[in-house]
Amino acid sequence: MSAIRFCAAVSALGALGFLLFAQEPVGDPARGKAIYEGKGNCQSCHRINGAGGRLGPDLSDIGVPRGGGKGGGGGKQTPVPTLNVDALTNSIIDPDADVALGNRLVRVVTKDGKTVTGRLLNHDNFTVQFMDPDGKLRSYQKSDLKESTVLTKGLMPSYKDRLTPQEVADVVAYLATLKGPGK
Repeated sequence: MSAIRFCAAVSALGALGFLLFAQEPVGDPARGKAIYEGKGNCQSCHRINGAGGRLGPDLSDIGVPRGGGKGGGGGKQTPVPTLNVDALTNSIIDPDADVALGNRLVRVVTKDGKTVTGRLLNHDNFTVQFMDPDGKLRSYQKSDLKESTVLTKGLMPSYKDRLTPQEVADVVAYLATLKGPGK
């Protein structure tokens, strides 16, 4: 290979690397924690190691790699558990795309017209139980309600237009450090 072609190839690879780096901002956990606690106001709904709200999921161990499962027979290797950074990013940008059953919300309207919304804990033919935004457990007899609706969308807002791509990467980097209490 001639020196000119080699230099052109190295230059092209450098440009490609720059483009890839520009597309995927590298997050800073310290900045992410500041955004989580400040601008993002995440701790008003989410808990980390006992601190924060109870309406959203507890994020204390969100950074623990998941998956991998149990080993299969036939000499197959067990997949290594990984942290799904894309899923964390998507849950911040588009939280309603995949609301887990344990994070579904319920809205009830009492016979006197009061509307209360919270995270659904249980419901059956006769009652509905949920946690309200203040972290209080609520239980209602359905016969005492005008309406009881399980919502398909969550309370978490989309941060697509609230945070820059760099800020989202920072929050994800912070969440990736969360391995549970004392870790």
